[in-house]
Amino acid sequence: MKLGKRLQTLHDVVTQDYQHIWDCCCDHGQLGAQFLHSSQAHIHFVDVVPALIAKVKQDLTCFFPEAETRYSLYTLDVAKLPLTQYLGRQLVIIAGVGGDLTATLMTSLCNDLRDEVDFLLCPVHHHYSLRQTLQSLPLKVVHESLVEENRRIYEVLYLTSGKTGTAITPLGEAIWQQGALSKRYLEKTLDHYARVAKGKPEAQAILSAYQHLTL
Repeated sequence: MKLGKRLQTLHDVVTQDYQHIWDCCCDHGQLGAQFLHSSQAHIHFVDVVPALIAKVKQDLTCFFPEAETRYSLYTLDVAKLPLTQYLGRQLVIIAGVGGDLTATLMTSLCNDLRDEVDFLLCPVHHHYSLRQTLQSLPLKVVHESLVEENRRIYEVLYLTSGKTGTAITPLGEAIWQQGALSKRYLEKTLDHYARVAKGKPEAQAILSAYQHLTL
């Protein structure tokens, strides 16, 4: 199975061993299927839309007939993942949805954490407000980077509720150290908030924060 550049980057960021990996709404289960192939973890496929989970089940039955004991399927709101029911190291992946929804899901999930859990996020927009929400949660940054696919640039956030890692910042740190890609991302971000600020004065503060970045 060949992944696109964005999903492949998310896959390659994960270098630790996990007992459980939760693939939440990630491009019809492609990423989880790749981990089913490359790791020994039990893969949990989750989506709130029954038809999408049915399609994932069909694909897994076809391409991974020998691995049916190594994955589970859920038609479930991601905010209600039963993380506390499982032992061992867990990774929750939320990619391909907006930053506002990601923030809502993360707030709900982090309200009920008992053991250390890692999260891999790749939202499609609203990164600043998402990062503000994440700052209020018991999380730290393990890795952050940018990835470009089809002329769109995404932020990748690998977080942990454990004790290792660095503080989450509203603008990010390492994402501005990727040379020409970082410069293009900053230009796109400045253009976006300049347009938004014309109709929403509250966006001016966000625009000003990005304007103070020096690359």
